[in-house]
Formats: sequence, structure tokens, C-alpha cells
Amino acid sequence: MEKRKYRLGLWFTLALHRAKHHFRDMKLSGKMVFIYLIVAGMSSAISMIALQASFNIYDRKLYEKSLQELEFFTQKVNDDLMAIENLSYTLAMDEGVQEALREAKDAKYLSQEYYYRLLPIRKIFLDEVNIHPIVKNAMYMDRKDIRISVGTDCGIVSDEIYGRLLSMCEEARGADVVLPPSEAFPYQLSGRDILETQNARLTYLGTVIITSDIAQMIEKKKKELKYADSYLYVYSGDGMIYGNDKALSELPSMEQEQGYEIVRYQSERYFMSYLKAEKNGWMYVNYVPYHEIFGQMLILRYGMLGGLTAVFFAALYVLVKVSYILTNPLHHLTEAMYLVERGAFREAMEFLKVEDRHDETGLLTQEFRIMLEKIDSLIHENYEKQILMKNTRYQMLQAQINPHFMSNTLNAVNWMIKAGENHDASRMIVELGNLLQAAVSPELYTTVEREMEIAESYITIQQFRYRSRVVFTVEKQGSLKEYIVPCMILQPLIENAIYYGADRSLSVCGIHVSAMESEKGMVLCVRDEGAGMSADELEAVRSGAIEPKGHGIGLKNIRERLRMVYSDSEFCIESEPGVGTQVSICIPHVRQGGWKNECV
Repeated sequence: MEKRKYRLGLWFTLALHRAKHHFRDMKLSGKMVFIYLIVAGMSSAISMIALQASFNIYDRKLYEKSLQELEFFTQKVNDDLMAIENLSYTLAMDEGVQEALREAKDAKYLSQEYYYRLLPIRKIFLDEVNIHPIVKNAMYMDRKDIRISVGTDCGIVSDEIYGRLLSMCEEARGADVVLPPSEAFPYQLSGRDILETQNARLTYLGTVIITSDIAQMIEKKKKELKYADSYLYVYSGDGMIYGNDKALSELPSMEQEQGYEIVRYQSERYFMSYLKAEKNGWMYVNYVPYHEIFGQMLILRYGMLGGLTAVFFAALYVLVKVSYILTNPLHHLTEAMYLVERGAFREAMEFLKVEDRHDETGLLTQEFRIMLEKIDSLIHENYEKQILMKNTRYQMLQAQINPHFMSNTLNAVNWMIKAGENHDASRMIVELGNLLQAAVSPELYTTVEREMEIAESYITIQQFRYRSRVVFTVEKQGSLKEYIVPCMILQPLIENAIYYGADRSLSVCGIHVSAMESEKGMVLCVRDEGAGMSADELEAVRSGAIEPKGHGIGLKNIRERLRMVYSDSEFCIESEPGVGTQVSICIPHVRQGGWKNECV
């Protein structure tokens, strides 16, 4: 055994050593693809496992929710059954019924006077039946020959069923008894003995029997179930109470309490949930077509799995192409170096020039030639590149603002639509469109008036989100149309005021936004009445040590934009704990038309 372990260990060591040498000798493109396959393969496997686990948890929650819905449904059915039980109690204990039966007992049995004494019972029974829609009829009967019935005729009931019900009532001694629907009689029969309440012996006066259409009651309540196309079955030990004679699968036995499972019927899958009612022992079974509950989830599941697979292979394809692009210049450089080794420097320079390589070695060689031959042209070209880089950097700084406010706004619109606040959601979308129009505009500058309109659109959106937690005020003074500012300069300041002011305040927070013309220039100010900052926090903000939260931008970023545009702008931050924070920007007078759309 020890020898075998030694051989396995030696074999593993040699294999690992050979793999290291093989990997070291691989081309750069092969190494990149190999590393990608390992990293991406592990990431994809972990993602798929996590995705499958999350879907399984979601499926289980749906199962439990379906079972809860069935439980709520049975409770509603039980409430109606309880109403029938209460009706039998009301009729048995009614003073008019008791008095009529006592008077009839004193008269000669089956005489005209006897029937006359029983007449009030019919009216009392009829009044109660009319207010219970699921009760078809109510009947008074004794254990001999008298039957007084009111309501709808539900067909012939065999003497055997009546005898069984009367025996159950006699054993119950005044308690409610129930015979559920069966094949012999499709209605529920419930009843109780009427016992005289004025003496301690509780003398038997008769029996009240109520016929109820349970199937009709369940049919009406079935519409309240979430899935209208479901198949519902209700049955007891005596037989089917509601539903088709032929179920979609074998129905659960009466010994089971509750549960759920996936069943198949005629090549289709159904989600079956079942629950046994505690009160009467009836079993409720609900079949829901599988696609109604999980159809969209299956599409999403397979779509995401397919998407992960597609992304994996698409990224692999892109990596192969990129690796070729990255490594191909090295092959050309190697060939040029062979020419240099033979002393053919001019041929090497011509080769690189003809091939127009832009790798590091090629750029150095070609730039050296250009520097020697056209130094003036190179200086001019370099200056233009610097201007282009500066403009590109500025556009990047502005562009990163665009996704900053979209996420929260779309999330708020989503919840407003779910809450039915469609008018407010529509207005938020309009304001968001105004913001997006400004964000995607190719112009780098805009008027102060337009910048304030953008800020007001942003404020409107945040006012919908924060409601009464934030009070916004906007103040404008001066010739706002006459002056130009960088686009989207106020929105980040307002967002910071909300985050550090309103979000961290336990009371209503006021935020004041103003644009005022002064002798120095245009002063833009955002002030909040939030918690403020300590001296150390304020110093960290001024120095740019605090990083922006989420997808937003920091004050350091705004300062950079101003510095790139103005040479003499002022950016001031003041804060006091318990009072609030104020950010002020003072920019010089630059009237419309004073700039071209480029950084100065």
C-alpha cells in the first residue's frame, strides 16, 4: 500500500512538472486562452450552481404559497359551513319554534289543532333560509310522520338517509351533525334535535334538517383562487363532494394531512397541492397547470443558463481574436529583430514602416524617424493630441454622470406603477426624459437657465421619491440665459445633499438650490439642513479623500471639471454639525457664444 502511494505521488509530481514546462513553452495566445478557460469555467460553474440553488428556493416558496392559498380557501369554505351550523342552532333555539312545538305537544297528535300549532314554524324557517344563499331548504320533522319543509325541492331523499341522520341527531343530543354529499344524494344534510329549553330534562321536540348546496358554494369561491384554470376536488370518506368523477391523478388518501407534488396527465404536468381540513376531515386537492405557475420561470431559467453559455463562448471567441491582435505584432517585431541581427537596419525600418505596426517597438522606431525628419510637424501633432485627450477626458467625466441618477429613478417608477400611481409615474418618466436628453447631449456646455431646468427635473423626481421627508426650494436671480456653464454640474451636488443630508436625517430636511448673478460672476449654491459634518470629515471631503457612494461622482470629480474649464473658478464647501452643509460654485462671466464646444 505504501509503495503504491509512493508511485502515485511520484507520478503526480512528474505530471505537474511536465504541465508547468508545457505551460511555460506555450505561446502567449495559448496561455491567455488556457487561463480564461480555467477562470471562466470555474466562474460559470459556480454561477450556474448558485443560480440553480436560487431557483430551487424560489420554487419551494411558490409551493408553500400555493399550499397557503389552498389553506385560505378551505378556511373560507369552513366559514360557510359554520354559518350552516349556526343556522341549525338558531332554528333549534328560536323562541317561536320552541313555543309552537310546546303548544303542538299539548294538542292531539296529527289533529287539525296540532297542524295549526305548527304553522308558525314554516314562516320562521322560510325567513332564515332566504338569507342563506347556499341553503336550499330547511325541514322540521319528528321521528314519526310529521315533515314541514320550506325552500327549494332538491329531489327525493331515501328513508335510509333520513333514518341515518335522525339516529345521528339522537346520539348527538342537540349537537350539530352532518352528512356530506354522496352519490346517493348530492347535497349536504345537516341537522340537530330541538330540545325544550324550559325544563331541565331537555325534552325532545323534533329535529331540524338543513339541505345545502356545497358544490355551488365551492364553485363560487373557486373563482377567488389565484389560478382560474385549476382543477379543484373536495371529497370525504363518504365520496366526492366537488369535482369531476375522474381526477387527473390518483387522489391523496384520507390519512394524509397536507403536501404537494408534480403529477403528469395526458403528457402535461400539473402542480398538485392537497390539504385535509381539521374541522370536518374533508380533503381539498387543487391541480394547477404547471406552465401557469412555472412557465415564465422555466423560460427565465433556461434563458439565463443559455445566456451564460453564450457569453462564455462569445468571450472565448473574442479572447482568441484579441490574443491574436496582441501577439501578432510581436511576431513582426521578431522578424524585424532578425533583420537587425544581420545588420539590415534600413530594411528593418522599411519593413516596419511598410507593415505599419503600432506596437511599442514599432511606435518607438517610427516616432524616432518622424522626430528626426519632421520635428515641427510632430510638435504640432502632439499638441493636437493633447487637446483631443483633454476633450476626451472631459467627456468621460461628464458621461459617467449619466447612469448615476437612472437606477434610483427607474426603481421608483417601478414601485409607483405597482402601487397604481400611474399619473405620478408618467410625470417622473417625462422628467427623466428631460434629464437623459441633457445627459446624452453632445454639447459640453449649456446656459445657466437650462442647467437649472435640469436640476428642477431632478428635484421633481426626488420629491416623488422622498415625499415629505425633503423640502426643496429653488431660487433664481439674474440673466440666466446670458451665461454658459458645464453641463450637469448641479445634479451631483443635489444628489450629495440628499444622501448626506436627507438620508441621514431623522426629521424633515430642507434643501435649497440657487443660481444668483453677482459682480464676480454666476454663483451656484446647494445647501442642505442635514446632520452636517465634523471638522475632520469636512477636511476629508475638501481634500477628496472620501470616495463617492454607489454609482455617483464625488466632489473631487466636480472640482476637476471646473478646473479643466475655468482658470479662476471658486469651489467652496462649508459644513457645521447639526446645521447642515453648503456647496458653492462661483464661475466667471462667460456669455453665450464666448466658447466653442471645446475645453479651454
